[in-house]
Amino acid sequence: MIQEVTTTSWGKRIINAFWGALVGIALIFGAFFLIFWNEGNGLHTSQALAQTEKVLISVPNKPIDPKNNMHAIYTSGLATTEDILSDKLLQVSEKAIQLNRKVEMYQWNEKVETKTEKNMGGSEQEVKTYSYNKQWSTDLIDSSNFKEQAGHENPSSMLIQPEIQYANKVTLGDYILPSDLIKQINSPKNVDLNKVDIQELKNRFNKSVHLQSDQLYIGEDDQTPKIGDTRVSETVVYPQNVSVVAQQSGDTLQEYMAPAGHGVSLLEMGQVSPAVMIHNAEVENRIVMWLLRLAGLIMLIIGLALIMSPISVLADFIPFFGSLVGFGTGFIAFTVGVCLWIIAIAIAWFIVRPLMSVCIIIVSIVCGYLFFAYKKRGPTKK
Repeated sequence: MIQEVTTTSWGKRIINAFWGALVGIALIFGAFFLIFWNEGNGLHTSQALAQTEKVLISVPNKPIDPKNNMHAIYTSGLATTEDILSDKLLQVSEKAIQLNRKVEMYQWNEKVETKTEKNMGGSEQEVKTYSYNKQWSTDLIDSSNFKEQAGHENPSSMLIQPEIQYANKVTLGDYILPSDLIKQINSPKNVDLNKVDIQELKNRFNKSVHLQSDQLYIGEDDQTPKIGDTRVSETVVYPQNVSVVAQQSGDTLQEYMAPAGHGVSLLEMGQVSPAVMIHNAEVENRIVMWLLRLAGLIMLIIGLALIMSPISVLADFIPFFGSLVGFGTGFIAFTVGVCLWIIAIAIAWFIVRPLMSVCIIIVSIVCGYLFFAYKKRGPTKK
């Protein structure tokens, strides 16, 4: 564990705050763009799903009826393949839709904790504490960027690279599934690695190799792992039942381009009715919309806070006073950000849903008029 102390002068902090204000302006413009795009995209996706459900035809997966060509269809059945997927390193071969070699390596990881303290006169002292721990990671951690590299060196490359393979041809009855639907078939099972030639791997890597349940451990002792030790496992997706909503195009399937302008292509595992598939897609669309709405709100608040940050930095000449001003500007940023967010969503709704927006405004005006009329008249006396 090491510490790094940096002191930033008041003048430098003021300059940085004004640069931050420019970033804040960009964030606000980005937030408005995201909000307007999200409302339009969400509406069109919802409309496309509703339009698809209205014209959807349920068909058997074989034989293919040419009359349904270029129509939105629903079909289900066994997605299967004759392709053999092979992992040459582990000498595993399976008739499967997907074969996935997963690799983890034991490595050093750097954690940085930052604390700041304001000094009289407006300067700021930043203390960074660097700590190091060992962990299993599927990604290579570059230790050359560590603050303290000595004693925390990671290997320059993974001992074994991960690998994922997909069958080239997967059929659903007489239909040939496109690659985007093939990649959605995902119900993996662990591959039995008992037949792996462990001695050959030992010779290849010049390291001890152990079989532990469904994974190979490359290293001396899994109870006391060392940097560079590697764990390897393999999963496979066998042929299985799926349900699909898409557009029939000859003997294959593709996205159905709904009149709303959005493509619809859905796949779920097992026997799932088309109504449930459309409903699940609508729920997913609403979740994504709300996540992006919240992202827009956060961008607005951060952007406004950055724009007002020069005020609090100027007040930091006296740290206590600067903290009070910072709290105030933060509260203003939050309040104004929420108000702008609501207004932006309202305008976006008015643009993409004009009829609904007008109805809501009319209902609101009528309810408001009735409420104030009642308050003005007062309760009826008996």
